[in-house]
Amino acid sequence: MRWSKGWIAGAGVMSVVAAAGGTALALAGSGSPASQPAVAGKEVCAGKPLEFMEIGGPAGVLSDRFPTGTSLRVTNVANGRTITVPVVGTAAKCALLNNAAFEALRSPDAGRGAAETVLRRARVEIVGNAPAPMVSSLPRVRASGVVGSVVCDGASVGLSDVGGEATAFSSQLPVGTVVRVTNLDSGRQVTVRVVGVGNGCVVLNRAAFALVGESGENVVKRAQIEQVR
Repeated sequence: MRWSKGWIAGAGVMSVVAAAGGTALALAGSGSPASQPAVAGKEVCAGKPLEFMEIGGPAGVLSDRFPTGTSLRVTNVANGRTITVPVVGTAAKCALLNNAAFEALRSPDAGRGAAETVLRRARVEIVGNAPAPMVSSLPRVRASGVVGSVVCDGASVGLSDVGGEATAFSSQLPVGTVVRVTNLDSGRQVTVRVVGVGNGCVVLNRAAFALVGESGENVVKRAQIEQVR
């Protein structure tokens, strides 16, 4: 059999490209952070319907399974819409969408019926590992006067788009509990009463969050929560 020079040269180029591609993939895999054990791109949450919570701010997801900072790709299978969002807080579900994320994915009301309130056919995939936790030299902050017992140690504090005077919601503390929330990065504090059930140890309404949160943010990632009454 006779081989043309052009064919041999082309085959050589293909071999080099394939080898280089294999090396690139190996390098990408070896650099994955150890803080998030799940494989990037793996489907999670077992195809469960996705609900949303009245929480403002940029598009994000709350989860009881993945640490804050994990990137998830969420697809509404019913209409093909996809969005990649970070985990911004904790919830009592594998994935719970905030307002902005849900609006980006739902099928709008086009005069043919009610708009979606639950994404019944959804797919959730891990596409980015959570960053390794940062170690800070900042000391824990306690207000003067009554020293409360620290609860939900290490939990972040979310924002609920609820108006009125400063209040809090909690999935773990009973209604009537008084908590003091400290932003460990700024030292700002607020003392509020739990008035209802929320999707996290402590979720603050707009008025309370404005006293401790940073402008443009919807979660206090480094917070100390103390039960003072």
